[in-house]
Amino acid sequence: MVARDWQGRVMGAWAVPNSSCSHAKLEEAMALRIAMLVAKQNGWRRVEFETDCMQVVNEINREEDEVVRFTMTSDIRKLKSSFDECCFTFTKRVNNFVSHTLAKMAKHMKCSTEWKGSFPGWLLERSSRL
Repeated sequence: MVARDWQGRVMGAWAVPNSSCSHAKLEEAMALRIAMLVAKQNGWRRVEFETDCMQVVNEINREEDEVVRFTMTSDIRKLKSSFDECCFTFTKRVNNFVSHTLAKMAKHMKCSTEWKGSFPGWLLERSSRL
């Protein structure tokens, strides 16, 4: 996950390992839920969550759930009320490169890694490709 300010600058980045799940869309919904919890913990009130999974965005925005993701998307909608402004948008994977890289990295980790304020060079380099 990557948090950016209104100018697109990286404010924080997280690599969170997840129990291996065979459903990519469920993993994406789980990542959105974690991102919402991080935003809530940081006191961010106006947020936009981007994902490269159009189907998950549509399910959340239209309140149409696939059975396999029902609990997760339902929880996401409840968390949405924690924010003054909250939206979910689709972005192409090329625009979601840093988050995608962090998600791949997290698959090989045993515990979460977090960066705030100071970031490794590879993360800054990849985030500036936008």
